[in-house]
Formats: sequence, structure tokens, C-alpha cells
Amino acid sequence: MSDNLFFKECQLRSIGKNVIIGKTVRIRYPDLVEIGDNVIIDDFTYISTALTIADNVHIAAGCKLIGGRSASIRIGEFSTLAPNVVLAAGSDDYIAGIASPLVPMQYKGQVEIGTIQLGRHCIIGASSTVLPNVVLHDGAAAGAQSLIKADIDEWTLHAGIPARHLRNRNRDEILRLEEMWRDQQK
Repeated sequence: MSDNLFFKECQLRSIGKNVIIGKTVRIRYPDLVEIGDNVIIDDFTYISTALTIADNVHIAAGCKLIGGRSASIRIGEFSTLAPNVVLAAGSDDYIAGIASPLVPMQYKGQVEIGTIQLGRHCIIGASSTVLPNVVLHDGAAAGAQSLIKADIDEWTLHAGIPARHLRNRNRDEILRLEEMWRDQQK
């Protein structure tokens, strides 16, 4: 592991083996972050929420995982975020509140603070955004530049603004490849 410019690994709640965190990854609340084994978080990623990352996860460059201390994000095993994905587990009130982290909650209106959950084998394409309180079930995928504002069923591919179902993913083949990979790791 290389030295990070913004935090020390000992500040993280937990960190597994074989983890690579880019030198310019910014984690605002490292005490709220748990990282499993075999994880890569590429440079220019920003994290400002409670985060749990399972084993074998890749977060590509420029991703934003946000929501504040009260929100949370969970990323399941073998999941991937492509470059510039935004997981927004918290959202300001755009109609009747002051949208600034510099004012107390009583002036922010009807903010939405929640959770984003990605199951196993989820993929989110480049420059996509996931809004608060969304679940991507096991094997769910979203194509590039998608807006995900509702749950995505397991082993389906969605894309668009808002994201809509395009087709099903090959669950059996993906799980067969996972099993082959695991056998090779022994």
C-alpha cells in the first residue's frame, strides 16, 4: 500500500488483505469505513459516508460515495463501480431547503438520508448516479450514464435516465466463472 495524502490506514474501521487505495483517495470519515480483502479503490475517489466494502470489489477512478455520517453504503462481493460513478446516499431538498452542508439540519428542508445497497456481482457503468434508498440486488447492472432511482432486480441490466430494464444477465455463467476462479485460488 502506498501512503495516502488524506488519511492513515490505521484510521479506518477495518481493512483487509491485498487492498490497494490510490494516493489521492479522500475519505472524510475513515472511522466509518470497512474494507474487505482484494479491494482496489482508484485515485480521485471521494468518500463521505459510512461504507462497507466486501471482498473482491473495484471502485474505479473519480467515483463519489456521499451522504454524510448518518447515511450508509454497502457494496457486495465482486461488485464494480466504473469511473465517475456517484452513489448519493443522502440528497438535499431542492424545493424548500438550503442545500449546503454549512447550515444546521433545521434549515435544510426535507432532506433524504438513507442507504444504498449493492449485492454481489453488481456493476454500475461509467458516470452513472444512484440515489438514496436504492437496492441493486445480486447481479444487477446499470449501463453507463444511467440514473438509478429505484431498486434493480437481481441479474438484470438497466440503463437510461431513469434506468429501465433492458435484458437479463447470465446468472449461471457468472456464478460458474466465480466458482472456477475460487477453485484456482486454492
